[in-house]
Amino acid sequence: MKKSIFHHQIHFLLPSFILGFMALSFQVLILREFSVQFAGSEITFGIMLGAWLFWTGIGSLSGSLFKFSMTKFSGLYYLVILVFPLCFIGLRMIRFIFKESPGELMGLFPMLISALFISLFMCFPLGVLFVFNTNFLSGKVSKVYLFESIGAASGGIIVYFFLVPHLSNWKAASLIGMVCAAVIYLVFPNKKQALFLPVAVLALAAFWILDLPMQELYWKPFSLAASQDSPYGKLQIVKIQEQITLYNNHSKGYTYPDLSSAEEAVHFAMLQKSGTGNVLLIGGGLSGSLSQLLKYPDINIDYVELDPEVIRISSRFLPEFENHIRNHPRISVHYEDGRVFISKTKKTYHVIILNLPPPETAQLNRFYTQEFFQIVKKKLHPEGVFSFQVPSAENYISPQLQDFLSCLYFTLRSVFNEVKIVPGASNIFLASSYLNDLDPDKLSQKIKDLGLHNTYVSPYLLQARLSPQRVQSLREKIVSGKKQVNKDLFPISYFYNSVLRSTHFKGVEIQLLSFLSEKGRFWILDFPLIVFAAVLIIIGLKKKESSFYLTPLILIGLTSIAVEIIVIIAFQTLYGYIYHTVSLLFASFMAGMALGAYLGTKIKNVDLKHLIVVQFQSLILLLLLFLFLKQTPPPLFFPVYLIFLGSIGGEMFIISNQLYLKKGLHYGLGYGLDLIGSFLGAIAVSSILIPLVGLPLVLQYLFLAGSFCLLLLIWGKVKLEFKS
Repeated sequence: MKKSIFHHQIHFLLPSFILGFMALSFQVLILREFSVQFAGSEITFGIMLGAWLFWTGIGSLSGSLFKFSMTKFSGLYYLVILVFPLCFIGLRMIRFIFKESPGELMGLFPMLISALFISLFMCFPLGVLFVFNTNFLSGKVSKVYLFESIGAASGGIIVYFFLVPHLSNWKAASLIGMVCAAVIYLVFPNKKQALFLPVAVLALAAFWILDLPMQELYWKPFSLAASQDSPYGKLQIVKIQEQITLYNNHSKGYTYPDLSSAEEAVHFAMLQKSGTGNVLLIGGGLSGSLSQLLKYPDINIDYVELDPEVIRISSRFLPEFENHIRNHPRISVHYEDGRVFISKTKKTYHVIILNLPPPETAQLNRFYTQEFFQIVKKKLHPEGVFSFQVPSAENYISPQLQDFLSCLYFTLRSVFNEVKIVPGASNIFLASSYLNDLDPDKLSQKIKDLGLHNTYVSPYLLQARLSPQRVQSLREKIVSGKKQVNKDLFPISYFYNSVLRSTHFKGVEIQLLSFLSEKGRFWILDFPLIVFAAVLIIIGLKKKESSFYLTPLILIGLTSIAVEIIVIIAFQTLYGYIYHTVSLLFASFMAGMALGAYLGTKIKNVDLKHLIVVQFQSLILLLLLFLFLKQTPPPLFFPVYLIFLGSIGGEMFIISNQLYLKKGLHYGLGYGLDLIGSFLGAIAVSSILIPLVGLPLVLQYLFLAGSFCLLLLIWGKVKLEFKS
């Protein structure tokens, strides 16, 4: 008898579990794919999350408008399963809609439009399903929320441990869709929908097969030679005649052969030194830089490459002599994060060359911060030189490019005594503790003395490139720019690079980003906080009791997602492999929500005082994150922290809903408002606040907003007690 009751309960709770499992699994996979389409920028996580939450919230708010029936209930699950691969296909083909070339960077507004459009078809029915699940369980919102959270945590763990390491995003999505379709069929063996399961399985099998052909279509008219997912991104080799280019999340890693770039990356730095010594090359060795370094006798080279899959996939297409170079006795290859390697190594170097793309993502920005430059300086020989190059312009330095270059310059100057910049289509930055020499005659003589046979960094071309007037003009332009310093937790060059990139797009994007960069923090932090405080005062003066229950729910939604994005950016900044770890972080958050929901259901006679306690706990958690981020916490800190964050959000949701449902009957209102708050937090924090004002300041303002909300709850408690 007990066994029969248990099976009966499982039958009723399984749809909620599958909803959470399906939602988070699909969310993680589409987030990874979205990141690929938009060059790996972490802004995509916030924008896609925000769009996802927005439409799920709208679906939940609209759920009561749809008449509940068992046929519609099961049919919605099949609809989501079938729509999901179509969203993937639409996302991969999005460049044709915006008429962009393959691999070309797209702006903030195409990103936002794509996210809102794609997530509409996925997430609106997910929100409706939450309401349907609540109707299925006769209004037991707490149980639906609890088992949805458990399902979501389970989905994130399975994706992290079993799917991401072995399958592409498309194949993982196909497998999850097939499993979920089979479970739904077992729960609702409806004869009218008997064909849904085989149709879903066949469609998902076709989706599995289409992965590579759709990638090849994306890269037309170029030829996609190879594709592979790694823990750090989607690697693709594109071939144009005899030239190959490696793309990591559609962002160019290197091109071979590219003699100009290889020579510039190496020789301007190497010509500053003389004699023997150690050289460290961080990234870019496959572009020909290692070959250029070997032109210098009596040096030993440490080459650091984060992702071993980059070398494995590249070795299939590089010439034999380039592959053999890595086995040269003077070269040591290290498969490790460049920042971690340089922090741990006991060596000192005469030359350190950073040969990575510019700081267009948080993963790359961590190599252009004051903290990283300080690490570099400690590992440099007293007469050593540090070098990197970023794209620039031959003649005209626009205001946006000036801000970007000035930020890099003043960040270097905050650490090194001497910084010189080589003008050109790429600017080469040279930093050291002694005077660097850009005299074209002296450098030309060194090239002759060393017997270097260069094509681009040659005596003939140096005279024009390093003319004193040209060098001085560039320096004056950069020195007169904004004196901002790029830091780990204040990634301002990340924002300036976004502004610079926006100049390639038409419309209001460049105007908006330029306005935000000019107006300071009042309009993006102080003014919204003042408006929020005014709204809380109005709520406090009104007599509507339900407002006291729902307001903290909106704020906790906004705060939770904002802090979740802060954790993602902080993890990426410190450790650099969020593409792989995002599913574990989301799973940790959802596990915390399940725990919080469970604790919330155990509270008897819920009262406003319980909301006050949970709101106070959220403030303590914000304070702890603020303090821990200043101490470089270990990787384990981040998933553990998200468990606690999720538990507060889950408990807040249960308590708020129990209090609200005593006054109203809209099952989806609390869930919808929670997600709408999350949408606002995701969009604002990821795309604007973190790059422009930094992580610590965002946390401080979230703490202030939470404190105001706590005062509102205390006032509400006093007001209600006085009323009674």
